[in-house]
Amino acid sequence: MLNPQQQAAVNYCDGPLLVLAGAGCGKTRVITEKIAYLIGNKQIKHFNIFAITFTNKAAKEMAQRAGKMIRLPEGESLNISTFHSLGMRIIREEIKHSHYRHGFSIFDSSETHNIIKELLPKGSNREQINKVQWQISGWKNEGLLANEVQTQHLAIQQIYQQYQQRLVDFNALDFDDLILQPLKLSQSNPEVLSRWQEKMQFILVDEYQDTNGSQYNLLKMLGGKHRNIICVGDDDQSIYGWRGAQAENLNLLKQDFPDLKVVKLEQNYRSTQTILSAAHDVIKQNPHEFEKKLWSDLGGGDLIKVSDFESPEAEAVQLAADIEYQKILKKNRYADYAVLYRSNHQAKVVEQIFRGNNIPYVMSGGRSFFDFTEIRDLMAYIRLLCNPKDNAAFLRIVNIPRRGIGSSSLASLAQSAERASIGYFKAANSDEILANISPRTASKLKEFYQLINSLQKKVLANTSADKVVDELVDKTDYLSWIEQTSKDKTSRQNRIKLVKDFQKWIRAFCQKEPIGLLEVANQLSLQSNKEDTSKEDAVQMMTLHAAKGLEFGHVYLIGVEEGILPHRNSIEEDTIEEERRLMYVGMTRAMRNLHISYVKKRKNKFALDEDFETGPSRFLDELPNSHIQGYGVKPEESEDEKKQKKLANLAALRAMLD
Repeated sequence: MLNPQQQAAVNYCDGPLLVLAGAGCGKTRVITEKIAYLIGNKQIKHFNIFAITFTNKAAKEMAQRAGKMIRLPEGESLNISTFHSLGMRIIREEIKHSHYRHGFSIFDSSETHNIIKELLPKGSNREQINKVQWQISGWKNEGLLANEVQTQHLAIQQIYQQYQQRLVDFNALDFDDLILQPLKLSQSNPEVLSRWQEKMQFILVDEYQDTNGSQYNLLKMLGGKHRNIICVGDDDQSIYGWRGAQAENLNLLKQDFPDLKVVKLEQNYRSTQTILSAAHDVIKQNPHEFEKKLWSDLGGGDLIKVSDFESPEAEAVQLAADIEYQKILKKNRYADYAVLYRSNHQAKVVEQIFRGNNIPYVMSGGRSFFDFTEIRDLMAYIRLLCNPKDNAAFLRIVNIPRRGIGSSSLASLAQSAERASIGYFKAANSDEILANISPRTASKLKEFYQLINSLQKKVLANTSADKVVDELVDKTDYLSWIEQTSKDKTSRQNRIKLVKDFQKWIRAFCQKEPIGLLEVANQLSLQSNKEDTSKEDAVQMMTLHAAKGLEFGHVYLIGVEEGILPHRNSIEEDTIEEERRLMYVGMTRAMRNLHISYVKKRKNKFALDEDFETGPSRFLDELPNSHIQGYGVKPEESEDEKKQKKLANLAALRAMLD
């Protein structure tokens, strides 16, 4: 049951293809149908088809959908993965051609932050470290090694060179390397490139507009032989420029593949025509290489309601009242409603009002408890206690709290351990290996080994997990370290509370039945695979970035003000186009009803007793008057509309009394 444009995209198999898929136009279905078509109708082997997307969740959903349509031999699976997973696979299979060895680690941002901190002059603050880290990441996203960078920032370029050498010494990669290293391997080794080009006869890329320079160049090289690159994306939903995504990759595709065929998916299966037409009037203000206009056969639908409020508190109070009223009137679930905003700080007032009115809600896209540095530190300790061969865990916490063990000493330890084929933790107690390290550092490493070893004995004795963790926090003096390293009182209190909450969480596990630390470690490894909270009957709250790809019956887009959406930084830097795309993404999440609001006054964060004037976003002036109510020219209500509203109000009142 594909529409003609979807069918055309599925059937075309004679070269590069761009499927320009508007919001809610069934792009994922096109990808899964095309995989089935290639296997069933074109007799392409499943192992010669590679589908690439950006999140593990999207890859899993795509694999599930395709799996229902395709029967594969037992034990075999489709090549559907994220860009980073594909990069890791290439590095593993071509390890002998790289600078790395089997068993390499992947360092997260906090671990790479610590390496850069040690390479910078003493006294460098967090902002300076972050700037260098961000610049190195930016260069890697452009596909540049340190010696290929042309810059006036020679000091940062030198840090990049040293940083990359440290990673090699640790036999580790950062996330950007998972794309950069396969790209460089393909550019420098014709044998490797030829092997992967032969494997990848068809490459299907989801969310193509989110690719960065490295990803695009890797795709171009891997698909250079068969030229069957199928890119599915929407330039109007390119909202990740701040992390390296390049909307202009759509134009590059056209330049690098002159025979590119373009198929436009413009039939929307999600929203009413009123919402789509209004969203189009906003997004058409941006320049476009490819023009498209979404349409729907779901009917015109209700007008978009635009409201203004004196304060964020007033906005939140009315929001809560409206959701309760609409829920009673239409007999909906809380999960049918979503509150979207530009920045996380806007959610605080809404949360407080929702809690005061007993409205259940779930926040998505915010920071997970298990992503905080303090929790990741403690989790790394637990991982090492349960698995002494976990080199990544060892490297993370051997110097946390600070023990005066430098990264150069650790690099030496790592190299010696690799040569001796033993884990880094075991090497920390080897006199032979420690002989190559300064006596003071060697002594600190032995102390660390003895600390972990004493706690490991408790783990092996199956001591209750909560007791082991409590002793761990106590013996490492972790809370005192927080006291010493926190920048202010608020930060100190928040960080200590995180540790206490973690201990409390583990204690709750052990209250049901005494369990060992190994079982807790297994539970921790599952935290990133928790059930999707959107299944709960609760109002969904999230940023516009987090909302991309989702849909809701009723959407409240709040704080649509100049300086917030578009963001003040974008106004100052004259980069409004991406902010307009954010507005477009927010609007097209709505299926039936869209409410937009803005506030006239907000508190000055530097002087909380003062208010400052705000104003409606410029994007509201781009909405067509014929499709909105409450802003600009207000359409006159007909007598029939007035009568229907009175009847609806009466019905809602009766339902409330019942």
